[in-house]
Amino acid sequence: MTPSTRPTITQTEALAMLAECFNVPPESLHPDVERESIEDWDSMGALMLIAELDERFGIELTAEVSREMTRIGHVLDFLREQGALRAGD
Repeated sequence: MTPSTRPTITQTEALAMLAECFNVPPESLHPDVERESIEDWDSMGALMLIAELDERFGIELTAEVSREMTRIGHVLDFLREQGALRAGD
C-alpha cells in the first residue's frame, strides 16, 4: 500500500484505535498523554500497535521506532507522516 492508496482516519478515530490497542477509554487519550501513564503501553501493547498499523494501513512500524514513541502525539505524528492521518475531526 502506498501513501496515496492508504486508508486514512481522523485524529478521533486514531485515538479510538490506540485506546483499543492499549485497553483504555478513548476519552482518556490526547496527544500529550505519556507512555508511562498507560499501563498497557508495554511491550505487548507496542506489538498490538505494530500489528494494527500493518493490518489497517500497511504501515511498517519497527520496534525501534515504537520504543522512541513516548507520547500519544508521537504516534499521531507518525500516522500523519505516513499519510494515514487526515485533517479534520
